[in-house]
Amino acid sequence: MNRNQYKKIKVRTWYLSFSKTKIELAGHHELELWNKPTTRAYLKLYKAVGEKWGWTGRLLIDELQLSLIIHSNLNEIWLYKIDNELKGYFEIDYSSEGKAEIVYLGLLPEEIGKGFGKDFLNAAISTAARRGDKVWLHTCEFDHPKALELYQNAGFQIDNESVEEEYYSYAFLKKKNNNI
Repeated sequence: MNRNQYKKIKVRTWYLSFSKTKIELAGHHELELWNKPTTRAYLKLYKAVGEKWGWTGRLLIDELQLSLIIHSNLNEIWLYKIDNELKGYFEIDYSSEGKAEIVYLGLLPEEIGKGFGKDFLNAAISTAARRGDKVWLHTCEFDHPKALELYQNAGFQIDNESVEEEYYSYAFLKKKNNNI
C-alpha cells in the first residue's frame, strides 16, 4: 500500500444502532459464510464493491494484518447470492462483547438499483443479531446517497454523528469533485 495515493480529508460519519426486535426476511436470497478467503480474493471483492464509495480501510493495512482480521473467529464474511449468483457481501465484527458491528455491507455496482437493498440489509442484521445483543454500523457522506435513509427505514437509529479525518484515494476524490 502506497499512502501517497491517499489523502486524509474531513468526512461526516453517522453511527447507528438497530432498534427493532423483529426483522422481515424475504427469503429470496442465499447466504454463504466465506471461510478463510485468501487476502487477494478478499481484496478483489472489497474493491469491486467498495471502490465506487471510496472504501480504503482494508487497503491501508498490510497483508498480515488483513489476514489476521478476516481469519479471526470474531469476524465473519458473508456472501449474498440470488440464484447462486453473487450480488454483494457483508462483514461482521464480534470483537466487542455483546455487540455486532456490520463493518462492511455492499452490493456489486451492477446490482445496485435492482431492489435488493432492503432484503440484503435485513439478511445482514439477522445474521449479526445471532451473536450480538446490539447490532450497529456506521455510514458516511460518501456512501450511497440513500444509505442513511435505508438504515433508518430498517430500524436503525443514529446514536452519534461526527466529522472525522479519513483516508480517501486521490482517484476517488477526483471522481467525486468532477461529479459535483
